[in-house]
Amino acid sequence: MKRHLFAFVAFASLTIAAFAAEGALVGRIDYVEGGVTLTRAGKLLADPAPDDPIRSGDLVKTSGDGVLVIALDKASGMSGTLTVSARSALYVRLEAVKGEPRTQIELLAGSVASKVKKLGGSPSLQVGTGTTVAGVRGTEFEVAISVNGASLVLCSEGEVACGDGADSMPVPAGKAVEKREGERLRYIPVQISSIKQFRAKWLADEVAAFRAEPLRALADYEKRYNDLLGRFNAAFEPFQRHEVLRKWLEEDRAGVKSRPLDPAVMREKKAIAGDLLAIRKVLVVFERVYYRLEEVQALVEGTPLERRELRPGLLASEFLRRVRDEREGLARRVALFRYGELLYSLRNGGGAGLPGSQGGDEFFGSDEEFFGTSDF
Repeated sequence: MKRHLFAFVAFASLTIAAFAAEGALVGRIDYVEGGVTLTRAGKLLADPAPDDPIRSGDLVKTSGDGVLVIALDKASGMSGTLTVSARSALYVRLEAVKGEPRTQIELLAGSVASKVKKLGGSPSLQVGTGTTVAGVRGTEFEVAISVNGASLVLCSEGEVACGDGADSMPVPAGKAVEKREGERLRYIPVQISSIKQFRAKWLADEVAAFRAEPLRALADYEKRYNDLLGRFNAAFEPFQRHEVLRKWLEEDRAGVKSRPLDPAVMREKKAIAGDLLAIRKVLVVFERVYYRLEEVQALVEGTPLERRELRPGLLASEFLRRVRDEREGLARRVALFRYGELLYSLRNGGGAGLPGSQGGDEFFGSDEEFFGTSDF
């Protein structure tokens, strides 16, 4: 059985690399600096450059010296830019919800800034962090995630709606909202005139807090990583063997165009939706833990903490080495899931994704609940 599963994953990975369908155009690169990578349907795109497209489903990553500015396409219903800061990772999606475009940013690590205005109709933009959602129909704001998993939403122009699935509060210009695990949303004072400077100071304070109790924090990461990896593998196994996935990959390889209203396609979507959703529920948390571990690794390597035990018999260096060793295989599995998710979306007519997911479990409530009746 293991040999069969390995062969299927290898087949699927080759199919993705050679015959990847493309998501909707979200925008184009306006500016790129330093280390920036794009991953589309499991394939790493080398040397992104100005005017290169950014498509729905793309994974954007920046290194310590990387910055990427995306100019939104009119298909998003908005004009303006998204700026991905250094040491960040995010997915970008464009979907149609009730006939209106909705741009979703799934922030995994680091920070992203938005400066947009609508072109017409009622487009929307949401940035999800796993614990919060910042939503807007036209304003200037930033969202950041710290090494400790806390989320920060700052607004410098207009107003942002911020929610965590239980509470919702407005964030007007010059204000900031913070969300920590197990705590409620709360306003925090912005003591520096520049939003950018405040975000940098907040992130630096979070790093200082990690360094104050690094062993405890790293031990917690090790427990969460093991638990989430086990849950991800359990959810992934039936998905990778699903006959619908194999059929969709073969159709993509042959260039077959799907018909969303075809009864056979609707049955296929229903058959695989549960497996896709089961994986997505785990990845909402797991990917963020995984990408934050890259930042943790940079803080720990070369320090005495590497030689400390996280638990009896396990050194910090051994855990981080294991994470590095498992990175490539995990990336292939996540890429196959994300590609299956894209193939589902294409058979959904570019609609709002998996049933019951709201375009992703980290996005809470409907647009009406989130934004009320206000507009630009």
